[in-house]
Amino acid sequence: MNRGLSRQLRFLPAALILIVLSAAIAACGATRGGREARGGGIANFSTDVVEQKVEVVAAPTGEFKWTQPEYRANAGDVTFVVSNPSFVNHNFSVQGSGVFAESEEFGENQTRNYTLKGLQPGEYRIVCTVPGHEEGGMVSKLIVT
Repeated sequence: MNRGLSRQLRFLPAALILIVLSAAIAACGATRGGREARGGGIANFSTDVVEQKVEVVAAPTGEFKWTQPEYRANAGDVTFVVSNPSFVNHNFSVQGSGVFAESEEFGENQTRNYTLKGLQPGEYRIVCTVPGHEEGGMVSKLIVT
């Protein structure tokens, strides 16, 4: 066997292991359903329902938008009451200021409660991250004072 080829084949198992580990790490960063925190922020919605509630409704026509371009809340614990009167599946995500929380998809005529605890003052985005929905305009502003 050629000496140069022998040397290259000796490193092949290590290179394959490196490729597999890189792919596994990348896949872990692509989780959905509120399991990933970006910027060290809040990673999951709580199932608790708190006094402060913000109602968020998907467009009943099936358009990729929320019914309001802007929502407001006071700092602290907030329950988002999210309704989907449309025939299109959506999800609910709050992003910004070190926060990334995302729900699973939910279907037609469903209402879900998603609570964030200790939400700090700042500007956030309310987004549907179902593929194509954010790009289609399903993004609103959340202002927390």
